[in-house]
Order: sequence, then C-alpha cells, then structure tokens
Amino acid sequence: MLGSSALAVGYFMLDERLQLLEHGVKTEGVVVGIDIGVKGLRSVEAEFTDAGGRRVVGRDLHKTQWYSANDPGDVVELYYDPSFRGKSPPDILIDRGAWIWSDPVFLILGGVALFAVSIYILRQRR
Repeated sequence: MLGSSALAVGYFMLDERLQLLEHGVKTEGVVVGIDIGVKGLRSVEAEFTDAGGRRVVGRDLHKTQWYSANDPGDVVELYYDPSFRGKSPPDILIDRGAWIWSDPVFLILGGVALFAVSIYILRQRR
C-alpha cells in the first residue's frame, strides 16, 4: 500500500513538472520569500511578470526540508502556467537543472523499492 502511494504521488509530481516545462512560459523572476509549510517544507516564492504584464507572485513546486535553495532578492529563471487564471499563488517551477526532478524521482524509486521488498517478504512467507 505504501509503495503504491509513493508511486502515485511521484507520478503526479512528475506529471505536474512535465506539464509546466512543456506548456509553461519561461521567464525571469525575483525571489521574494520562502514559504515554510507543513513539517517545515520550504517552497520558494518568486515574483514575475506574466504575459499580460501583471506582476504575480508564484510558489515553486519543488519543496524541501534540507535547504533554502534561494535567498530573497535572487534572480531566477522559472516556468509558469499562462492559464493560471488568478490562482493564488500560481504554481511555478524554478529552473534548477536536474534538481527539479529530485522529489518525484525519489518517491518513484522509493515506491519501487517498497514493492520489491513486499514481493520478497511474500515469497519468503510461502
């Protein structure tokens, strides 16, 4: 059960990132803050100008407990969904190279490992 949950969450996180990279608009923004959420998960908030010329503050999809990847005032390249329609704050994806894939990949690999352990345990019981 835990393995399938990890796989499902990892898949949806991966899909969310892929959608923003494929259909999103790349722009430059400025980090305006760090949102600290549940269990200390940190998410960078950046202000950018959307295609309509409005200044918008978005929240990065990539969340972490271990470090604050950016400091307020840092200029970052990011992707946003041009059809966010006033969602507050809109989801953004700060371009971090390979690190943007770390959350979903760790969850998917963890789910696969849990499935493998489950299969091994079931075979040992027989």
